[in-house]
Amino acid sequence: MFSFNKIALYFLLLFIFSCNNDINNFKRIQGNALGTSYSIIVDTDIKEHLIKEKIDSIFEVINNSMSTYMDSSTISKVNLSDQPVVVDHHFIKVFNKSKEIWSLTEGFFDPTAGSFVNLYGLGPNTIYEKVDEFKIDSVKKIVGFDKVSLTNENEVIKNNKNIFIDFNAIAKGYSVDLIKDLFEENLLENFLIEVGGELTSSGYAENNRRWKVAIQNPIDINSFHSEIFLTDKSLATSGNYRKFRIDPITGERYAHIINPLTGAALSNNILSASVISDNCIEADAWATSLMVMNPKYALDIINKMDGIEILLLTSKNNEIFEIKSNSWDLVTQ
Repeated sequence: MFSFNKIALYFLLLFIFSCNNDINNFKRIQGNALGTSYSIIVDTDIKEHLIKEKIDSIFEVINNSMSTYMDSSTISKVNLSDQPVVVDHHFIKVFNKSKEIWSLTEGFFDPTAGSFVNLYGLGPNTIYEKVDEFKIDSVKKIVGFDKVSLTNENEVIKNNKNIFIDFNAIAKGYSVDLIKDLFEENLLENFLIEVGGELTSSGYAENNRRWKVAIQNPIDINSFHSEIFLTDKSLATSGNYRKFRIDPITGERYAHIINPLTGAALSNNILSASVISDNCIEADAWATSLMVMNPKYALDIINKMDGIEILLLTSKNNEIFEIKSNSWDLVTQ
């Protein structure tokens, strides 16, 4: 589920058709947070600096709860402790949603795979050593979301003190949902929220246009693969555009990713996975999972679920092929 170059944050480019701001009250709020950038368009009379203060306070809360780069965060306390740790309600929400998707994907979404990320030199606790089967087998013993639990007293218990939890693949989606909740609490109806490429929309853009976004071409990153309408839904995209190899015989382009079930760095020809869902936390987690799941197996699961659609982009002979869930076109047109 974790890539050598987890840059899903940059794979989805915003493509907004905007008109004259003098006619509307649309404001654009931009900044940096959670190791990436954010861009928000919202129809409101509230002053921009006041909106930005509220948004930045949300990011501060998320960092204090889930940043593996802050020793004082809740998640760092969990990772560093060999005793149960009481966690905050944001951690609990993300933990429970992670458990749900971990179960649905049969382990392909797994926050404890952060230990593999560290092993391959991609996380905050990087191990700069040659990766071999012995090291993989050693780390495998502390990976598995069934090895951590949440008590009724809101304590996280690990069955091994070295277990390392990383919510990077779901926290940005959750932050998008929190900003959406903030806007709805303030009776704002028309907005588009983007955090590191994860999006959610509500209502209409300027001049009553539908929100329109673009999914990047995974082979030519300077162009779009497709443009879609995003109507009162969330969208997340994950992929491996810059880390790949081309098979000299078949011409297939393979992305390098880490299988959380085996710890092996494997290759497949899935270039990107886009997910549309009712909430961004779910879309974010599924987009990551789909990069390592068998596409047919994933489609069987998704097509039986309500409120979630997927688009996988694969490659052969430098051409892009689409794999879609049953209602992808229905919800994007």
